[in-house]
Amino acid sequence: MAGKLVRIRVRIKVGQSRMAGSDDPLYLGVHGPWGREFRLELQQGHARRRGHEDVYVLGPPDDPDTNVEHPELNDPSAPSIDAASITGVYLRKGFEPIPNVRGIGEMDDRIEISEAEVEIESEGATKAMRFQRTGPIWLGLVAGVRFELPRCDGA
Repeated sequence: MAGKLVRIRVRIKVGQSRMAGSDDPLYLGVHGPWGREFRLELQQGHARRRGHEDVYVLGPPDDPDTNVEHPELNDPSAPSIDAASITGVYLRKGFEPIPNVRGIGEMDDRIEISEAEVEIESEGATKAMRFQRTGPIWLGLVAGVRFELPRCDGA
């Protein structure tokens, strides 16, 4: 029986293709009556680089495993979310203009996701809820900015 959501782990593997990485923001969305979005940005180091795997841990700011920037704004436990009410998850790419040689911002940056996995831990649960999808999946203006991850833990 799932209780209050405690922690979310998100593993993203960026593809190997040319131009696969991105500095644009990436968000994890949680569907359900208490749904919301969380920004996936590491506290330290570069993320979403071609061929790299990043693991984001969203939790209370005082949790030593929490590694996202601004954990107080990306805390899935406050306000609390009933894990049983989660009906799905998705990844969504945001946009930040890229300065080009003419000094004009462009909005065509995209990212290739080769693997994405989300684990949602909750109070009283013996195992995490898992969602997973493999690609390649491109996110951007040309390819779409959001994709769903199906549940894969047998529930």
